[in-house]
Amino acid sequence: MLVNLSRRAMLASSAGLVVGFAMPGCAHLPVVDDTIGLGVPHPGEAHDLNAYVRVAPDGTIVLRMGASEMGQGVYTSLPMILAEELDADFARVRVESAPADQAYQHLNVDYPGSSQVTGGSLSVRGYWKALREAGAAAREMLAAAAASRWGVAQADCVTGAGMVRSGDRSAPYGELAAEAALLPTPSKPRLKDPSQFTLLGTSPPRLDLPPKVNGTAVFGADPQVEGMLHASIKHCPHHGGHFVSLDDAAARKVPGVVDVFKVDGIEAVAVVAEHFWAAKQGYEALKVSWDPGPSKGLDSAKVSATLHASLDLGKRAWKHGDPVGATTIEATYEVPYLDHAPIETPTALAWVQADRCDIWAPTQAQQFVKTYAAAIAGLPASKVYVHTTFLGGGFGRKGFWDFTDAAVRLSKHTGKPVKLIYTREEAFAFGYYRPAAVARLRAGLAPDGLIHDFYAQMASQNIGQMLVPEFLLGLEAFIGTVTDGVMHHPYGIANSQVDYARVELPIPVGWWRSVHGSHNGFIMESFVDECALAAKADPVDYRRKLLADNPRFLNCFNMAVDAAGPLPAGQSRGVAIFKSFGSIVAEVADVTVTGGQLDVHRVTAAVDAGQVVHPDTIKAQVESAIGHGLSMVLGEAITLVDGAVQQGNFHNYPIMGMGMMPDVHVVIVPSRESPGGIGEVGLPPLPGAVCNAIFAATGKRIRSLPLGKQLSI
Repeated sequence: MLVNLSRRAMLASSAGLVVGFAMPGCAHLPVVDDTIGLGVPHPGEAHDLNAYVRVAPDGTIVLRMGASEMGQGVYTSLPMILAEELDADFARVRVESAPADQAYQHLNVDYPGSSQVTGGSLSVRGYWKALREAGAAAREMLAAAAASRWGVAQADCVTGAGMVRSGDRSAPYGELAAEAALLPTPSKPRLKDPSQFTLLGTSPPRLDLPPKVNGTAVFGADPQVEGMLHASIKHCPHHGGHFVSLDDAAARKVPGVVDVFKVDGIEAVAVVAEHFWAAKQGYEALKVSWDPGPSKGLDSAKVSATLHASLDLGKRAWKHGDPVGATTIEATYEVPYLDHAPIETPTALAWVQADRCDIWAPTQAQQFVKTYAAAIAGLPASKVYVHTTFLGGGFGRKGFWDFTDAAVRLSKHTGKPVKLIYTREEAFAFGYYRPAAVARLRAGLAPDGLIHDFYAQMASQNIGQMLVPEFLLGLEAFIGTVTDGVMHHPYGIANSQVDYARVELPIPVGWWRSVHGSHNGFIMESFVDECALAAKADPVDYRRKLLADNPRFLNCFNMAVDAAGPLPAGQSRGVAIFKSFGSIVAEVADVTVTGGQLDVHRVTAAVDAGQVVHPDTIKAQVESAIGHGLSMVLGEAITLVDGAVQQGNFHNYPIMGMGMMPDVHVVIVPSRESPGGIGEVGLPPLPGAVCNAIFAATGKRIRSLPLGKQLSI
């Protein structure tokens, strides 16, 4: 048996302090088997109290992470929140993955409820209060233990750098852990005022970097169990279609192939083998017949036509002011389906046994993985254990659980642990794509040229169609996944109305980095530029006037423009601003277009993300999102024939190369507002800023993405 030993297991034989943080109304939490070893319970962990914090005798502080680390830096930012309130020595803080459990659900912030899902730029926002209170409670317990030991008042004890001091006496947290563990957890620990923060707002080295550099980091494809099998899976390529027949003779002849079978419960065929290469070769040798079902005849042109035809069928989603008046300018914009294309394809190792089910996976949705795996395995949820690895990219794709469900089905079928890895071709063929969308925008201009009346009609599938009952899709939370940013825009427009037509198509759709912002930053900011042109106004000054009554937006916009400085000779400039996931980002793009070739030289971004935790992470995530958004502008698109995706790898789904990445300058707006998100928020302004710069350079207005050959026509 190969076992990945957790840091918790290393501490199991020692006395320790456990600090639990209960959700409101929960005084105590049930014991959870959170073993990180591969299916082998570690002895000595029976007294685990579902804590966020564990203090070892040597002073090491372990934070159990409810969020998933996929490059966005939460394995550093969340420990910083905890360590700040705990007055810990951050050099002694360590992190491990928490189990899927109610104790690790975060507040959803933007809508009611809580969940253990990493997405929506929610990690810092969602865990902010819980981790601060857990750290503060631990600090007070340690101080109380020291006060009792020394016979002094707790008020006479001070904490700092992992120590408690009173007069000339001091003790490190590790020495006080056993005594503190016997004390009750404070129900309302005192939190620091932000003016007292000494760690938050600084940029210590990221905790996840050393294992990623030295090769010890565990990603989705890394876990192993003795005797495990490997699998590839081929879904019906026609979305909405179904299995007809299978010729598996060639696949079974591949050396190492153990079995080939139609997978119960899903329209897919699996090849199970002794090693992955055999599974992949067997996958390629399969001859499967499929019925396209409702996807027959559904191609990209038909999708586009359906969306355009639906614009006038929408229902009012949002209204501000009086009925919209006359139209001065009108424009229609369109965006295609997009794939997430993470560098690590969906993968999971599942082991269904008689009395438990273990899943090791790079998942963003531990809560749902656990729930659905329990149903498939025929076990109570308490007997399902989700072990979250590092993610080799996610962007929302690994917020779905199809691949973990499939791995559980394969393990149940074979009676053995099975590691399932989607081939790159399968990952493209069976995804949950960013929905294609069409928007028609109209504006009536006042005598001063500013927008007085604004009317938008939008048509798209809704990502909620895969998740919730039909009657819930009319809620603003789900409508907003298509319309937000056009709906609830920041501009001082007297009359606004947004209509939304939800289109039903058999193509699976889901959240993609920045969700609504991925298309609405392009749509809304391009249209504001068109209105500025109609008003014969400078786009920068035009936005300043429209944002005059919205000082936080205006300040962010001005900081981006000021930081961009004078426009270099021979270049053209575009600007955009967008709020998503609690943060405002303004961007300035400087470009040239020569012979139909676009060169984006520099992007300047100002980001108002409220209270800052780790500034370097904010800059890195905005840089990353700008690169992602530019790749989307340049060439990414999913196309369909008979409901089947035509892209199979990066040769026909082009990702922007490193040589095309512009210089990026990020300015952080000082703020004491509540923390905003950061993983997604840098993407929405980029398409609008770049396309506005293209217009400034060429006079050609881009109203559909990707660019493709539009600049050479």
